[in-house]
Amino acid sequence: MAEATLEFKDLDTMLEHVRKILTSAGLNNLAVKFPADVTNLTVRGNYVYISVSQDYEERGTKRRIDLSMISGKAAFARMGKQLAVKSSSEIKGKKWLFEGTLSFYKPRASFSIWIDTIAPIGESDITARRREIYLALKEKEALRIEEHDLGELPPIKRVAVISSSTAAGLGDFFSNLSVNYPYKPVVHLYESYMQGNRTVPGVLSALKKIASCPVKYDVVVLTRGGGSASDLMYFDSLELGMAISEFNKKYCPVLSAIGHERDVTIPDFVAWKRFDTPTAVARGISEQVNDYVDTLSEFSDLMGDEIEWLFERAENETGPDRLQFIADRIGETINRTDQFFEDGSRVLSGTITHRILLAMNDLGSFNPARYVLSIERGMNEIFALTDALVNSADSSIQRNLAFAESRLDHRGFGNSLEKHLMNSGILVETLDKGVTRLFDDLIANSGDDLDKLFDELTLHGGYAASLLFGGVVLKRGRLIINSAKAVSAGDSLDCVFKDGEAKTTIDEVKSEV
Repeated sequence: MAEATLEFKDLDTMLEHVRKILTSAGLNNLAVKFPADVTNLTVRGNYVYISVSQDYEERGTKRRIDLSMISGKAAFARMGKQLAVKSSSEIKGKKWLFEGTLSFYKPRASFSIWIDTIAPIGESDITARRREIYLALKEKEALRIEEHDLGELPPIKRVAVISSSTAAGLGDFFSNLSVNYPYKPVVHLYESYMQGNRTVPGVLSALKKIASCPVKYDVVVLTRGGGSASDLMYFDSLELGMAISEFNKKYCPVLSAIGHERDVTIPDFVAWKRFDTPTAVARGISEQVNDYVDTLSEFSDLMGDEIEWLFERAENETGPDRLQFIADRIGETINRTDQFFEDGSRVLSGTITHRILLAMNDLGSFNPARYVLSIERGMNEIFALTDALVNSADSSIQRNLAFAESRLDHRGFGNSLEKHLMNSGILVETLDKGVTRLFDDLIANSGDDLDKLFDELTLHGGYAASLLFGGVVLKRGRLIINSAKAVSAGDSLDCVFKDGEAKTTIDEVKSEV
């Protein structure tokens, strides 16, 4: 049975129908990759036309396929630069690996192939070209001269990723970025072509956007999954290598993670650090952040122990045993002062008695001049001894009172506590320098935890500290009453003392305005 004949009103309608069928079948814009011999190359307007051919045999007869492919003039120039081609004669007469899309050209009712990528057949030419670029970068001192570790960097909080949103490697990167909230880095994607002649312009454009962005990134990750040598050869660019090297110096480190373990491209030689795969770079970033989090936890425990020790010292300084020790020292000082006065008075009394006896002896052979001189000398000695005794006693009293005051004055204790806090300040400074830049963005997310910690400190500390000095804390259930406005007559409250508890009922409330 013959198939039905489709009838169209004109040629345009028929070709539009054919185009729709090809599109629905997936033949229009079909991605293709194939090798072919170039027979000719011409430039017309903004397009480059590449003629390729291939011999084949059909029904015992040798035939030949001739096909014309198209490329934009600017795109072909980029491909020629990548291939280090100086003229079209270097392309003609050789076999190349082409990659592009199949398209139905309606005006001529024909198929055309738009070329995106041209690569040499085999890896020898690609390797030789990469070696030339490597030597040029070495001459310009753009190569990485030492191997780095992510531990050298501050905590990684912001990451810029240059990749294609459809790249398989990008999915591997995100799935292996295993850092828990709230420490997980912020990741921004800067899309770029990661294959073909638009690779280098795309990556260069992304680097410029990152450099001008107000967000200050900690690292830039350049990544894509594996592929053939012809797929990855478009990363082998002197211009791209120089751009990455300069970016490392002026902005932030670039981490390369292109292909698989065996794949090496020019960015791997100039990046701040190279990773074998997208998975490896994600795990490296995760490990760096988690190491800093563990360090923060260790510092937190250390600070907790230090603060607990300081409060224990404070309690010892103000405890009953310490106060009794100070009282005993003051008592001993008073006793020594009394003994000093007693001994001094005895010496003074003996001296006066001795002088009186001498004066009485002198009365037997009275000599007015000698008597007056003896009396004056004796009185001067008595006055000198008395002044020395009084001054010595005054100095002793002042010295011992100052000692007692220093032991009882809360400022003395405050200075002692401040000294201990200053000693622990070294740990605080170390913590501030090591992790403050990592967790600037996390402070806003820590409000709930701080509120909870404040409630616990208020419950177990705060007003309860007054109990050490004989005070009392009023509570209603778990709530601490710290204002007269919070109670009314008739309320029943719990009274917490240092050595026990009691209950009370409010008879009257007087509140200051």
